[in-house]
Amino acid sequence: MKIKLSLQNLNTFAAAAQTLSFQAAAAILHVTPSAVSHQIRNLESVLGYPLFERLDKAVKLTHRGQQLYLDITEPLQQIHQASRKALRCTDDLSLALSVAPVFATRWLLPRLKDFRAQYPNVSLSVVATSSIADFRNDPFDAAIRMGSGHWPDTLSTRLFNKCIVAVCHPNLLIKNGGQFGIEQLSTQSIIHNASMKGLWQEWLNSTGLSTFPIPTGIEVPSTAQVLEAISAEEAIGLVDLNFIDQDIKDGRLVYACSHQLSGDDGYFLTYPETLYDRTALQIFKQWLEAQIEGNIG
Repeated sequence: MKIKLSLQNLNTFAAAAQTLSFQAAAAILHVTPSAVSHQIRNLESVLGYPLFERLDKAVKLTHRGQQLYLDITEPLQQIHQASRKALRCTDDLSLALSVAPVFATRWLLPRLKDFRAQYPNVSLSVVATSSIADFRNDPFDAAIRMGSGHWPDTLSTRLFNKCIVAVCHPNLLIKNGGQFGIEQLSTQSIIHNASMKGLWQEWLNSTGLSTFPIPTGIEVPSTAQVLEAISAEEAIGLVDLNFIDQDIKDGRLVYACSHQLSGDDGYFLTYPETLYDRTALQIFKQWLEAQIEGNIG
C-alpha cells in the first residue's frame, strides 16, 4: 500500500519551518495555531518521526525536519507560483505582496489585524520569501525588500533604514560582567546569517577595525534561526534593531556591545511603475507609512 503525503500538510509544515512558529505560520495561512499543530502532527504520524522539537514558547526543527524542509521548499514554491499565476486577480482592490521573511514575521504580520480592520474591502495576499521578486514573471504586485531601493523598472518607497546591532541572551552578558568590547568578540562564539553573507565583516569594518579577524561560530539559514541560536545563551548574533526593539525593551535580548551599523540601505516597498495607480497599492502604502510614523512617534 502506497503512503501519500497531504500537500496541505506539507504546505503547513513549510510555513512553520520557515518561521519556526506555529502562530506565525497560522497568520500566513489564515488558519488557527491549533490547526497548524494538528496538520503537522498528522504529517509526523504518517512519516513515523518528529519534525519539530516543541519548546516552551517556540519550536525547533529536528534533523529530519530540516532535511524535509530543504527537499520540499523549491517544489512548493513552484506550485504556489503556478497557482497564483492561474488565479491572479487584477481587481483594483487586491494586492499580492512578496515580503522578506524577517519583515513578515517580526514586523508586518503582527500589524495585519489593524490593516484588515481599517480596510476590510482590500484583498491582501502576503507570501514570505527571500527570493527577489521578478514582477515580469512572478505572481506579485509589490514586494518588501532590503537593499538600496534601486531596482530596474520599479518604483520604491523607503520604509526605514537598516540598523544592525550585536545582541545576545542576558545571561551571556551577566557572565561577562557587562557589554563586550569589540576585541573581546574574538573569544566568543558568534552566529552567521547565511541569508546576509558578509554582514559580520561589514559590521566590523564600520567599527574602524577592518583588519580585525571575524570570530568563529555557527552558520544558520535566516534571522529567525539567529534569534533561536541566541536563546541558547552561548552566542552573539547580528540583527536589525527594527525587528527586535520590543525584545530589547522587555529584556529578552540585550546589546552585546554598543556599536551599531547603519547606512543608506534599508527596507523598501517596491512595485512596477505600471501598478502605481492601483487603489490597493496606494492604500497599503499609506497604511505602512502611518504605521512607521506611529512607531517613531
